[in-house]
Amino acid sequence: MIPLPTIFAATAEKASLADALPHLMGFLVVLVTLIMLWAICAITGRVVRASFPEKEPSVRPTPSPVKTNEGNVSPEILTVIAAAVHASVGSTRRIVSVQPHNPAWNQAGRQQIYQSHKVR
Repeated sequence: MIPLPTIFAATAEKASLADALPHLMGFLVVLVTLIMLWAICAITGRVVRASFPEKEPSVRPTPSPVKTNEGNVSPEILTVIAAAVHASVGSTRRIVSVQPHNPAWNQAGRQQIYQSHKVR
């Protein structure tokens, strides 16, 4: 155990700028490296942007008429799905098809759990 007066004597030294010089140099090296990496990223972004000019938006053809409901999905469910897509995406989208739920993943998960159990 170190006696208290020895600890106070060890901290009584005055720190100078020369003592902090290695830390300041390390900080400067890290700062310069980060600035160089930022500059490389900025230059690379400008080169890529210049090599791939923005294309003019093309005119999309008019969508084909909506097909009739061939599955077991009711028109109300289709309306709810379309509203959910519009609410989540925020723009108009075309629903191509809606198929009834197939519980194959549910059955595969149960099968895996049952296979993992040991039969005694």
